[in-house]
Amino acid sequence: MAPRPEQPRYRFGPLEKRGLIAGWRGGQVAVVTTGTVIAVGLLRALRPPLNLFAALAVIGLGLGAATWPIGGRTCDQWCPVVTAWVLRLIAGGSRHVSSVPSLGQRIPGVPAPGINRRAMPPALSGCRLLAPLTAAGGLCMGVVHDARARTYTGVIAVSGTSFALLEADERHRRVAAWSALLASLAREGSPVHRLQWVERDLPGEPSRLTQHMRSVMVLSPDSPAARSYEEVVGRAGRLARAHQALLALSVRADRSSRDIRAFGGGDGGACALLARELRNLQTALFGAEVLVQGALSPRVLASTMRQAIEEWPKAPSGHGPAKGGEETSGTGPTWPWPIASETTWTAHRTEATWHATYWIAEWPRFDVGPDFLSPVLLHSGVRHTMSVTMEPISPLKAARDVRQARTADLADAEIRRRGGFLTSARRGREAQAVTQREVELADGHAEYRFSGYVTVTSRSTEALDADCVRMEQAAGQARLELRRLYGQQDEAFTWTLPLGRGLS
Repeated sequence: MAPRPEQPRYRFGPLEKRGLIAGWRGGQVAVVTTGTVIAVGLLRALRPPLNLFAALAVIGLGLGAATWPIGGRTCDQWCPVVTAWVLRLIAGGSRHVSSVPSLGQRIPGVPAPGINRRAMPPALSGCRLLAPLTAAGGLCMGVVHDARARTYTGVIAVSGTSFALLEADERHRRVAAWSALLASLAREGSPVHRLQWVERDLPGEPSRLTQHMRSVMVLSPDSPAARSYEEVVGRAGRLARAHQALLALSVRADRSSRDIRAFGGGDGGACALLARELRNLQTALFGAEVLVQGALSPRVLASTMRQAIEEWPKAPSGHGPAKGGEETSGTGPTWPWPIASETTWTAHRTEATWHATYWIAEWPRFDVGPDFLSPVLLHSGVRHTMSVTMEPISPLKAARDVRQARTADLADAEIRRRGGFLTSARRGREAQAVTQREVELADGHAEYRFSGYVTVTSRSTEALDADCVRMEQAAGQARLELRRLYGQQDEAFTWTLPLGRGLS
């Protein structure tokens, strides 16, 4: 019997921390320089030997502030976050109550009052939901226009078979198909700005499993086997979870201005370009054996946004496109954004629901299989949303970035050698990752810039703390390093909404 071929494994490189000089960031250099200047002033202002002790203490504090991390960040990285948080507290921006309830209902034939800036939470200012009619059969597709980022985003609802139950060969084949899809979006001149996948774990309806069992059961409901099985299913139903998978695709107005002008320009041209790219994406997803339920209509997209906000959202169902005119009823699309919100240093509250958002600071740095995220996605047991935002990099820019990274690594290594500093194993890994990127680009692979986030959602702060502990444990099993985004919870919450956000 021939030996079974070894299955592919996957590895993520370390987070690159390339700096300005010898790996030091500009902020770190500024902190040390400031400490040195203060130390020189103390040497001249004070009498010996007090001046010497004071100068050494200031230099030590400067070095410690520049290099000693607190919560994964050094002093120069915390300064902008703390400053923005204090300014927001002074301005009273930690709480927001929308003015939408007082605007009244839209009546046919009577202009509705405009949406003013007080209607939107500060972190979502500039976002509006569009309902353009595309040229393809009068399709009414929901589009989110982010004026600050100048992006237009459409969302596709997708699903698939139980990936964890597939054979190993089948899993790797589907991963390869997904990789080919991503490579097609990173072509030179692609109008795609970002691609984001969002996975939500929502409370399931306990009766749904029992209803399904009764609809397909062939035994008599009064038989002992049927009653025993219904009891087991009833117990499992109380722990049932509903999973929702979304793909958000964004185009950017300034990046794709030529393509947008070809479709007529303005919001209509941008939405037409987005509709074309969404159709191409759906065709590619069919080739990757991903079940596509269709682009979300304006009303369904608004409801999908609300599911992240509501205390007890309905299980996802009925996703798909709507024909022209379906959304023009008297009610129209529902308001997708929070009516009231509050932000603390550690959490964000939307109406009656509390959220805590984490950044995935490190991905597994050793070989893993394609299902390494299962502990987080399937077995955490808490209501959560996981999002990965990816930005395709054109081949020419990717090659240029790799050359610059290799040159910077060589220069840093030379400076360290002349200064007598040792090169850490982490920096060696970073240099190896850059070399591997260059080899992969030469082989024709595509490159992406990406970042991942996890939002934990609960009904109260006490439940949120307990759920966060469980999520951190699940992330540890998946070999993920999570960092809570203190002081940025309101903005970070929007990074797990299907808006294409999360990258600077």
